[in-house]
Amino acid sequence: MYAELINKGELIAREAGNLLLQGFRSPEMKISYKSRTNLVTNMDRFSEKLILRRIEEVFPDHSIIAEEGSEKEVRGDLVWYVDPLDATNNYAHGIAYFCVSLGLVSRKEKKVMAGIVFDPWHNELFSAYRGGGAFLNGNAIHVSATADIGISIIATGIPYEKDDPGRNNIRQLTGVAPRVQDIRRMGSAALDLCSVACGRFDGYWEPELQPWDMAAGSLIVEEAGGEVSGYNGESFDVCIPRIIATNGLIHNHLVYLIES
Repeated sequence: MYAELINKGELIAREAGNLLLQGFRSPEMKISYKSRTNLVTNMDRFSEKLILRRIEEVFPDHSIIAEEGSEKEVRGDLVWYVDPLDATNNYAHGIAYFCVSLGLVSRKEKKVMAGIVFDPWHNELFSAYRGGGAFLNGNAIHVSATADIGISIIATGIPYEKDDPGRNNIRQLTGVAPRVQDIRRMGSAALDLCSVACGRFDGYWEPELQPWDMAAGSLIVEEAGGEVSGYNGESFDVCIPRIIATNGLIHNHLVYLIES
């Protein structure tokens, strides 16, 4: 079931990603602001409309929840969490690190069942379905073998609420940075998770995320042999807005550093 679903979902993600490429670094791209730090472009909305239309055509019995406010509720178990443009700030500033992210969640099982992340600039399509492994452009991927957190590359993101110590991760950042090889802050939760899945990063954490930020990438990490949890090491819940994802070998150590 899910293998065929992934094939159809990949076509949708690629179509939306190609639409984003048309607007990237183009005068056709227009910016508006949700807040001082949180912006949106017309391309976010164009991509979201396209994705919703395609999902309704291909998966009419699936519900949809998308970042820019579009929703479709049907009586059924499966719901798509859609990020039509993850890393909008990057995109709006002409930085080539952004993607489309589609995660399919089973409400009954409370688990992500399938995930697709497409980076159109680099033509990299990451995908996974539960129990089926993780793939990059059709080739199997696996997390890194780094067991020493001291030589690991760890990624994170800075929440929009940068001035709120209770919601940002500045304290965690100052605790983790001296104990790892280096920190990366790339701007896309979905792509950071995929970078853990294919071994480019050894770990990643971030607070204040939404389900559409994490759903697809979290499963891709798990299916690539990694570990995903909440901040205390508890079972990951896509509706709880924080995540730790690693190659598994450094997971407990990263949890300890973040909670210290």
